[in-house]
Amino acid sequence: MYFVEKSQGFCKIGINYRDELTNPHGFFHGGTISGLIDTATVHGLRTIFSKGPYYTVDLNIRYKNPSNAREIFAEARPQHLKGKFFKTAVLVSDKANNLIAEAEVKSFLPNYDEKTS
Repeated sequence: MYFVEKSQGFCKIGINYRDELTNPHGFFHGGTISGLIDTATVHGLRTIFSKGPYYTVDLNIRYKNPSNAREIFAEARPQHLKGKFFKTAVLVSDKANNLIAEAEVKSFLPNYDEKTS
């Protein structure tokens, strides 16, 4: 995995196609996509609040299309919910912007204090 872009409240991470990241049909494995989503989420949260830890408490993925593209990308946009909880919308696509998956991730940041952040 590698960073493509990071800014306040946004992170885009990419991953290159490799056989060991695929299912028996040659498409990116769901677990690979899940890991990409979770990693993009944490790094998106780090653009808002740099002190960890960051705990994923709920991960809902809607797989839209299989992909065997040379690389795929996850774009994470975290938003503060309430207290120490955040919700992150994540889109996974290829270079041609074909949607592969979309996710909603809920995270708990035990050290977050909205009064000082």
